[in-house]
This record gives sequence, structure tokens and C-alpha cells, in this order.
Amino acid sequence: MGFYENAHRLRDGAIFLYSRPGRKKTTYQVRLKIPGVGGYVIRSVKTAELNAAITEVEDLYYELRAEQKQGLDVKLAGNLRFKDLWKRFYDTHRAGLSIHRQKLHTAFAKNYFIPYLGEHRVADMADAFVEKYWDWRINYYNPIRREAEGRDGPIPANAARVPAQKTLEMEAGMLRQIFRWGKRVGCVKREPWIKPPKVSHTKGVVRRPTFSETEWKRIYEHLREWVKEDMVTAEGKNGGTLHRAGPNALHRLQREMLRHYVLFLANSGLRPNEAKQLLWRDIREEQDEDGTPALVIEVSPSTKTGARTVVCREGTGHYLERLKKISKHTAPDNYIFCGFDGKAINNFTNAFKKVLSDMGLLEDRWGKARSVYSLRHFYCTQSLLAGVPIHMLAKNRGTSVTHIEHHYSHVLTLMQAKQLQTKKFRPAKKEPTSTPKTGQETRQ
Repeated sequence: MGFYENAHRLRDGAIFLYSRPGRKKTTYQVRLKIPGVGGYVIRSVKTAELNAAITEVEDLYYELRAEQKQGLDVKLAGNLRFKDLWKRFYDTHRAGLSIHRQKLHTAFAKNYFIPYLGEHRVADMADAFVEKYWDWRINYYNPIRREAEGRDGPIPANAARVPAQKTLEMEAGMLRQIFRWGKRVGCVKREPWIKPPKVSHTKGVVRRPTFSETEWKRIYEHLREWVKEDMVTAEGKNGGTLHRAGPNALHRLQREMLRHYVLFLANSGLRPNEAKQLLWRDIREEQDEDGTPALVIEVSPSTKTGARTVVCREGTGHYLERLKKISKHTAPDNYIFCGFDGKAINNFTNAFKKVLSDMGLLEDRWGKARSVYSLRHFYCTQSLLAGVPIHMLAKNRGTSVTHIEHHYSHVLTLMQAKQLQTKKFRPAKKEPTSTPKTGQETRQ
């Protein structure tokens, strides 16, 4: 056998142990024929000592026979790397995932799962190795660790130096989902223990950055003038006059879109991704029990929490009617927030941040950066203060009562101000008591 050296056949040829000629380091490999499995299972024994190799391959042979009877794909499972497991999982589930979930899966895999777990064989993935992922992940954007590990490149502007507990729990849930799917389809033997540690950022309520009513008034008044901005004339340094052209037709449309997008989010409470997918056919006007017009929105099932019906605050329909007059794409299947080409505007994040920065409103009083998402928090805060029942608000926003209680408990406290603002404490009046017949003192 020119292709094999030191060949040994065991178990009537079911085990074929050999080494390759011409290798600097002579280690044994094995080719196994498992009953019920097409073809061969080939593994590296990783030892050059014959007796140790024979013992190991015989144990492996009986182990694979047992796994095959349990439904495990023994040809795949032994050499499957995590990056290949993730790709199989994603390709299988992609069609059933919303666009939001697809982006979430690919982002987590590209940024975290594949860099740490990708090249490792799933069969060799010990609990201790997976446990170390959390330390690596929590310190992923730590400048000192990045330098020590040789990870170059800028840190994304929206990256949290320490990930939120919710983020880690989402990653853990996704990893468990991948391994459990692999176990069900027979390419993963065991699921490693996956549980993120607790991370502490701040004590007490985690407040979401929002706007006060005064700040909100400044924003919508500024946007009203911003869209009217015209050619600017200024005096030059060396005399003469400088003319700087104002926004062109495209920029004017984009400004109008941003203005109405901001007004719409603040009065509907929709998530940015939900507003992005809105078509004109998704909105309709109905009347409440008092005959007042109410704008009703049908949120797409491909969004984060799926389909739901949303009732906007009074007057929201006026903003969309105004936008409809300046948009060239108003057919039922056209996007509401779109550009000249009719394609949905991906996001208004940078443009809105620029507006807030120019107004000195980019950060709240605690130094937290505001974003488009802050409009959703503004909607929730104002709705609670207006007396909207918390369970109704949770349903309208597509979230839970617990979520609102956790992030907006300071607003709930303000709602009870009248009850909490009691008068000065005074001792209660004592009621007259009769003298005990026994002559003993009365206990209080």
C-alpha cells in the first residue's frame, strides 16, 4: 500500500489504522466503517504510539456505533466546526425570520460568535471554554484588551463599552437555540452549558433618554423653520458678498421626511424599524366612541414583535396627510417614508443626531445620548402622564407591562404625586380607654 504506512486492520476490517508516508511527524489516522452509515468515518488519532492508538480507535468505534443508534450523524458531528453549524442553522431558519431577526443573527455571528467559537469543533467544545466567552464578550470593546489581543480598527460609535444584561441574555438564548437545533438534527452530541453572568451598570431604574415637553417644543419649532431654510447671503472676508445655496429639491424632501418622521414617531410610539416598513395601505382612519377621528396603523408581521394594531395620538393623521401632498409615491403599496426613488429610507439616525447636536440636545441631563428611539420613549412618558392605563399602553407599544414598570417607574411615581404629597405628619389622636379591672397597665 503506497498510500498507507504501518497499516493495521481490526474488527474484521471495520477499523483500519494507518499513517501517511512522507510526513515529518508520524501520527496515526483511522478509517472506520460504522454499520448503518454510508461511506467511512475518518479521524486523526493524534498519537504515534501503536498500542495507545489501537486502544483509542477501538473505544471510538464502539462510541460511534452507540451514537449512530441514537440518531447522531457520526460522519458530520465529529468534525463539524461552529461556523458551519451556525451556517446550517441560519440557512434552515432564515426564511422564517423577520428582517430584524435576520440582521440580529448575522450581526451577533459576525461580530462575536464566529470570532470566538467559529474555528472550534463542536464535539470538543467544553463548558469551560464556552464559559470564557462571556469574559471575552464583556471586554470586547475594552481598549486595553483590544490592544493586548491585537484587535485593531475603530470602535463603532453606538457600541456600549459594557454590553447590557439584556444583550447578553439575547446572545445566550441564540447560542442555546443553535446548539439545541444541532442536537435535534443529529449533528451535535451535547449542548454546552450557556448562561451569561450578571453585569451591573447602574443601580435603580434604567431610564431611557427622552425629552421634556419644553425640549420637544424646541425640536418641532426648529424643524418647522429648518425645512424653510433658503439661500444664505453673507459678507466675504475681503469684501463682496458670498452666496451659499440652501438645500436643493432632494435635500428639501429629505428634510420634510425627517420632520414628519419625527412628529409621527413621537405621536405613534412605533419603533424606527416598524415605521420604516410602513406602506400607505397600512394606515386607516376610524372614529372613536365620541366620533373623533383616530389614526389606526397595522404594523407589519416582519417587525421585531410581529403584527399588531396601533392607535396613534389625536392629530397624528394630519402629519401624514401633509406628507402625502409633497411625496411622489402615495400608492397603497408605496412606502410612507421614502426618497425620490420610492425606496424606504433606511434610517434617519445620523440626520436626527445632527439636528439634536446643533440644538445642544444630543445628550440628556445624565449624559446619555439621545437618538431616534428617544421619540418612542417620549411617547410612552407623555402617554403615562396623560393617564393612559399601563396595560393598554403596553399592548399599543408591543411590549410588556413589566418592561414599562421597569423603565418608566419614575413616571409612574409622578402620576401618584397627589397621593404621595401628604400634609405634615401628625400623631394620631388617642382614643379614651377604660381602666382595667385588674389594676394592671394597659399595653399599647
